[in-house]
Amino acid sequence: MSKYLLKNLDYLGALLKGKAISLFLDYDGTLTPIVGRPEGARLTYQTKELLRALVRLYPTVIISGRALDDLIERVSIKGLVYAGNHGMEIFSEGFTMVFDTGSGAREELKRLNSILRGLPRSFRGVIIEDKGVTLCVHYRLLDSREVKPFAREFMEITGPSLERGLVRVTEGKKVFEVRPPVFWHKGKAVEWMLKRRGFRATWPIYAGDDETDRDAFRVVKGTGSSVFVGSAERGADFYLKAQDEVKNLLNWLKEFGRERAR
Repeated sequence: MSKYLLKNLDYLGALLKGKAISLFLDYDGTLTPIVGRPEGARLTYQTKELLRALVRLYPTVIISGRALDDLIERVSIKGLVYAGNHGMEIFSEGFTMVFDTGSGAREELKRLNSILRGLPRSFRGVIIEDKGVTLCVHYRLLDSREVKPFAREFMEITGPSLERGLVRVTEGKKVFEVRPPVFWHKGKAVEWMLKRRGFRATWPIYAGDDETDRDAFRVVKGTGSSVFVGSAERGADFYLKAQDEVKNLLNWLKEFGRERAR
């Protein structure tokens, strides 16, 4: 079972002693609270200042299901590595990568996008987010009585594509995500980045709050530290009880890095 991080900071400090460190931070639900509409998730001034301090101390990645351009616009801090669409799009000053999902997947996502756009007419509160490489169908604002019929209709639309292996569907916090049928996720993206200059031979600390972050937890197991935001989590080394505790971790990492630099 994972350890409550704020009561085990001395343990984490001992674990990190003598190690080069890298940071991988999820965006929604980790750096920002979960909100009803995706466009409402903005970093606080305090969190931005902490990130600016951390990027001077450690190689730091913001890794998210959001589209890369959206992520860069929201964070906009020089020196960070940005990994959008679960790491299928990566941009930094030192390296970039765009995962080739194939023309068939791109065409199928385009076709499904045009059909899924009709869902908000039947289910008020559903939001369709086209992220280029993936599609998100948010239903956080949907009346709870409508969730089951909405889910049935969503699966009726996407089911044939799923059966034919043209897309895959994952589920997060009140969101369905339609993705290309490729073996790439946040964990594979972390593996890829840990081979890049600046990240090689580091001890990665990965913090995230969602199902999609578990792939990364598995990748860093034994060679890094994982932090689940929200509750105790068997797959993570540590946990925080709520999103607003993330700032405690970031502050601790800032002071830990500065003390070591002295």
